[in-house]
Amino acid sequence: MKKILYLECKTGAAGDMLMGALYSLLTEEQKVLFLEKLNAISEEVCVIPQEICKQGIGGIHMKVEINGTEEGTEAHHHHEHNHHEEEHGHIHDHEHHHEHEYAEEHVHTHEEMHIHSHEEGHTHDHDHAHSHAHGHHSHTSVAAILEQISKLDMSDTVKKDAEEIYRNIAAAESKVHQTDMEQIHFHEVGSVDALIDVVGSCLALELLGVDEVQASPVCVGNGTVRCAHGILPVPAPATAEIIKGMPVYCSSFDGELLTPTGAAILKYFVETYTKEMHMEIEEIGYGFGTKDFAQLSCVRAFLGYQK
Repeated sequence: MKKILYLECKTGAAGDMLMGALYSLLTEEQKVLFLEKLNAISEEVCVIPQEICKQGIGGIHMKVEINGTEEGTEAHHHHEHNHHEEEHGHIHDHEHHHEHEYAEEHVHTHEEMHIHSHEEGHTHDHDHAHSHAHGHHSHTSVAAILEQISKLDMSDTVKKDAEEIYRNIAAAESKVHQTDMEQIHFHEVGSVDALIDVVGSCLALELLGVDEVQASPVCVGNGTVRCAHGILPVPAPATAEIIKGMPVYCSSFDGELLTPTGAAILKYFVETYTKEMHMEIEEIGYGFGTKDFAQLSCVRAFLGYQK
């Protein structure tokens, strides 16, 4: 029989939502290993799976604390540019949104990535993952993020998957801003909490050991979203670039439901998109972000077998 993971993304997806849903499917022993691995990324990081209820449904919210403070508590996010995962109110990943003001010389991207001129004389030292925990204003190059991932105490598979996801985000930003990937610098997407969302999702999938990842068509949201450069349409340009080839649709209400990081994780892992599941279900997990809507906002994950 074939082991299948089916991700239901009827209200979009963000990195933290995906990680929470996948974590829910792990065995108790796997959950212990998962948390040990993630919490070893930095001494200043504490990843805490919180069991919460939304609209009467129980699920997991992955709380990421940096030096004792949860990422995203200054302005909460997820689907709307307020804050949460990888991404903060000026451009972000919309997984962890913040309202930040930056110098005019910086071109901020929707995922908290931005183009940073190398002529400005800025230096970046990101040899260790914990270096990003020192503040939200560090600007991390693609090369620095990849080097950071290469030093993690993770399997080669997890590191390769995480690296490819970041490369895909950088490639999208590069095309949108018409610049070389080497000139792309991450802001929030390069922060520790965003790194944990990506690496955590990759690690959980390795532990689950599925033969195929399937997903429903993905809801991107609707309307507009306010970013550093003004008001942009949903999906934001970088997200739109990432979801090329994916079956997506808009919601009946306004808000950004699919973040760049969530889109990149789905794009990398999902092999088949279908509205119908065909398997014997064994486990179901719910992953929550920090934003609430009239309808339940979550990623629902089904684990089972297909004959």
